Amino acid sequence: MKRFSLILICAVLLNCQLLGQANAGFFGFGSEVKGKSGLDFSRGYDLNTVGTFSGRVTESPRLAENGQYLIEIESGSETVNLSVGPENFWEKKGIPVKVDDEITAKGSRAQGQDGKTYLLTQKLVNRSNGKQVEIRNDRGEPAWSGRSAGAAQMRGGIGFQGGGFMRGGGMMGGGGMMRR
Repeated sequence: MKRFSLILICAVLLNCQLLGQANAGFFGFGSEVKGKSGLDFSRGYDLNTVGTFSGRVTESPRLAENGQYLIEIESGSETVNLSVGPENFWEKKGIPVKVDDEITAKGSRAQGQDGKTYLLTQKLVNRSNGKQVEIRNDRGEPAWSGRSAGAAQMRGGIGFQGGGFMRGGGMMGGGGMMRR
């Protein structure tokens, strides 16, 4: 019986790999949550690696791993893949970009496990057509997360709804507002 169970488990794991069902996983085995690059495009922004990169577009925006749009640009012998947001963001807020356009991008540079260089883009300027888009705020928080500058302004303008400061004992036994 133990031998049969071991054979069954091995067969299921092998089947998942052969059929390309790695995303389904099997108790966490074979799962490729981060994709080929190994990067977390939404939360992997590192303020210590922020810089600007300019170059020529060599490949139109394409849907890549984990639903992220990437734009490949080249400057001299260096190629960088610009991460410009998930599909639902880029299709609504993205700017026109085509092969041979001149691009300047600011963002957090990262080296993927696949050996490619990525820029988790904060701001993208298409110098060929004059269009630009802010993809992240200055802290690197993505516009699609709801924590972007626009969302922060909105929260600051209307205050917190459904809560705010608690007066009296509060749920945590806290004390409300300080008075002079």
